Amino acid sequence: MRSVTWQEKHAAGVYSFGARQAADQTAAQSVTYCSDLLEDFLKTISRMEREYLRAAFEGETFQK
Repeated sequence: MRSVTWQEKHAAGVYSFGARQAADQTAAQSVTYCSDLLEDFLKTISRMEREYLRAAFEGETFQK
């Protein structure tokens, strides 16, 4: 039994226009969500860095 690749299905027109639009929208939402996560991560890292530098400047000691 031979399996059919995504490209072959797509070329054969198995997927409707609506299904392709839905897939494109889902992919766009996923990218936006990942972008938001990355932005939150970078904000958190920047905040932690500022707190660390402030504490180091003020002479606080850190536990390892």
